[in-house]
Amino acid sequence: MNCSNRTQLQLGKNVLLCGAVFLAMVAISVGEVEPAIEFEAAEPVQVIEEPSTEPIIIEVARATTVDPVAPAAAAGADTRYEVVDTGGDGVVRKSFRFEKDFSVRDALTLVASMYGRNIIPSSGVDGQLGFRTLSDVTFEEALRAIVGGTFKCSEQDGLIRVYTRDEYKKVLEDTERLTYRIFTLYYLTAAEAQTLITPVLSSNSKVQACSAGSTLFPTGESISSVTGGGASNAINDTIIVYDYPENLALVAEIIANLDIRPLQILIEATILAVNLTEDTQFGIDWTTLGNVVTGLAAPTATAGSLARGMGDFIRNQGTGQVTKPGGLSFAVTHGDMGMFLRAIETVTDTTIMANPKILAVNKQLGQVYIGTKLGYRSQTTQTNESTTEKVEFLETGTKLSFRPFVGNDGYIRMDIHPKDSSGTLNEQGVPDETSAELVTNIIVKDGETIVIGGMFRDTVTAKKSQIPVLGNLPLLGAAFRGNADQVIRQEVVVLLTPHIIEVPSQTDAAPRIDDIERKRYAAKNGLQSISRPRLAEDYYEQAARHYIEGDNEAAMKQLKKALVIRPTYLEALRLKERIMAETNPDDLQKMERILLEDIDSKEAPKFRRW
Repeated sequence: MNCSNRTQLQLGKNVLLCGAVFLAMVAISVGEVEPAIEFEAAEPVQVIEEPSTEPIIIEVARATTVDPVAPAAAAGADTRYEVVDTGGDGVVRKSFRFEKDFSVRDALTLVASMYGRNIIPSSGVDGQLGFRTLSDVTFEEALRAIVGGTFKCSEQDGLIRVYTRDEYKKVLEDTERLTYRIFTLYYLTAAEAQTLITPVLSSNSKVQACSAGSTLFPTGESISSVTGGGASNAINDTIIVYDYPENLALVAEIIANLDIRPLQILIEATILAVNLTEDTQFGIDWTTLGNVVTGLAAPTATAGSLARGMGDFIRNQGTGQVTKPGGLSFAVTHGDMGMFLRAIETVTDTTIMANPKILAVNKQLGQVYIGTKLGYRSQTTQTNESTTEKVEFLETGTKLSFRPFVGNDGYIRMDIHPKDSSGTLNEQGVPDETSAELVTNIIVKDGETIVIGGMFRDTVTAKKSQIPVLGNLPLLGAAFRGNADQVIRQEVVVLLTPHIIEVPSQTDAAPRIDDIERKRYAAKNGLQSISRPRLAEDYYEQAARHYIEGDNEAAMKQLKKALVIRPTYLEALRLKERIMAETNPDDLQKMERILLEDIDSKEAPKFRRW
């Protein structure tokens, strides 16, 4: 009896538990229980074949957050794959496990669902995956793994289309996809851009470049020797590219990387040319004085032919080598003969220094020239009707030519050609040039100074003139000979300091403008105090000082004096109008210049009186 009661009680408990489970399932199906609640069986369900005294326990898992697009762990869910969210720090990453024989098409559908992207495979995309797991991958990594080398994909307007390789090739070669794009160039020329983009264009592409603008430039010539641009292209260089969209994107990327503002190089050059000449001349000049010194009788004709021949020789040749004026001169005369003792030493030291600064674009030629151009007739053409002469010029002085090449490590490679020369025209009118120059290729760091020296030349000349036989006598021979020694030393030193300029403000032009103003002020002070320019400058300086001190009346008096001397003194005119605008604006408006401008602006708005 007790056994039957226990059996009935146990059956009643089982019925109640089954009813509770049934009610819970019904509640989940109608949405009365949150979908985030999952039921997990701790162990596989076992069939109870005989009564048991222990109650049946069904474990209910705590609420956990799951991927909203992941398949629900419910009856009928696809168990051929597993997906785990492994992302963090705002990066979406997932891990996948696929069952054997999982198809590529299903994998693309799954990845699109898991990452919320739109993937459209073509009908030819099929086959089995070559792997079973992907760990901690982004969408792009997962897509590349699934597509592999068998398929191709392209994205447009948020849609990712997957093709077979043959389908993808046909899509790429579809001429209906061809379109065009206009590229405006600012630093590259159209010809250069057309050459650089050629490797990324398809066989169906077309490129059209605008015509090049005029590049004529009058270097060292008259302005009239080169005509203007005329009807040549006056806009920025432009190319039109007709190709597939993906190739146009590559072209845009290439042009964006190459069409950039080039660097500039500021060269500070100091060219020092030194000429040192030392002349030493000493000698005794024996000569006949007849017909040379006034008041002395001419040699008689009765002296015989030998005497006349010796006199002519001495008169024409002599033995002195002193040709320069000055120095010591001593003469002794007796009858028709005279002895002149002359000695002189001269030292000439000439130093020429040029300090040009020139700015040049990377890889472009820069030149600076300071000197004189000697004109000479190089060709004469004569006809029956006219005579034509061609005149050319020899450039003498200091010249520097360079071409910089900027590296990415702060160093600059330069081709340089410094030259210092002088020239004269000989008796035939042909120019003779003396120069010191070199051509070299160097590498220097940004901001460092290099010194190019060694361009020097020493010329030593020792000249002696004497009477034959007598000049070779010991001791006494010095009275019958003359000596002239000359030492010429020429040297050119070039100092170059290059600076890489990325923006124009790095040239530091303001200090150089101040230097120019200092030189102008010093030049003004060098004028004579009674000269008109100096007086006008002094009056203006006093007016400016009175204006700063607040004495406008005294400033106006000084300005009137300055303008009497120089009526077009611009700075004085500006200061005068400024004082009038501050003290009496009505008088300023009544000035003749302003009245005429006002009338002209009304009568002829497009005309301006200058």
